[in-house]
Amino acid sequence: MSEDKALIDACLAGRLEAYEALVRRHQQKVFNVLYRFLGNYEASQDLSQETFLSAYQKLGTFGGKSALSTWLCQIALNKARDMLRSNGVNSLCEDVEDHGDTLVAADTTRPDRRAEQGQARERIQGILNRMPPHYREVLILKHLEEHSNEEIAAMLDETVDNVKVRTFRARQMFKQLFGELS
Repeated sequence: MSEDKALIDACLAGRLEAYEALVRRHQQKVFNVLYRFLGNYEASQDLSQETFLSAYQKLGTFGGKSALSTWLCQIALNKARDMLRSNGVNSLCEDVEDHGDTLVAADTTRPDRRAEQGQARERIQGILNRMPPHYREVLILKHLEEHSNEEIAAMLDETVDNVKVRTFRARQMFKQLFGELS
C-alpha cells in the first residue's frame, strides 16, 4: 500500500508514468471484478478503461481510508451498476464459455484437472449470473476476490452489518440455485 501512496503522490505531482504504473498494478483485479459481475468480456474491458479514467480524474479525492484497490473496485462496480440500469437488464452474462479462462489460471499440468476447473468455473458463473446484482456483487467480492467485510462495506457504501446480512442471504440463494441445478 505504501507503494500505491508513493505512486499516487507522484501522479498528483504530474508524473504520468506513475499513473501508468498504478493501472498496471491494479488492472487485472478491476477487470476480474467487472467480468465476474457482468459476465461480458468486452463490456468489462470498456468499463475497466472508464474506471481508470474516472479514477485519474478523481485521484485528488482519494483519502487513503481504504486500499487503492478497494476504491478502484468501488468505482468499477458503480460504473457496472449504472450500465446495467441504463440497459434495463440484470446481466450481460453471455460469454463466460469464450473467456472463462481469463478469470482463474487453471492447473495446466493435468488436462483432466483443467477441464474440471473450467466446468466448475462455468457452473459457478452460471449460478452467479442468475442472482440479482446486489447479491452477486457481495459473493464476488467476498469469496472470489477475498475482500474483508470492512472493505466490501467501503466499496458498496454500506455498513459492515448490512454486508454480513447481504452475504448470508446471497449464500442462501446461491445454495438454493446450486441445488436446483444438481
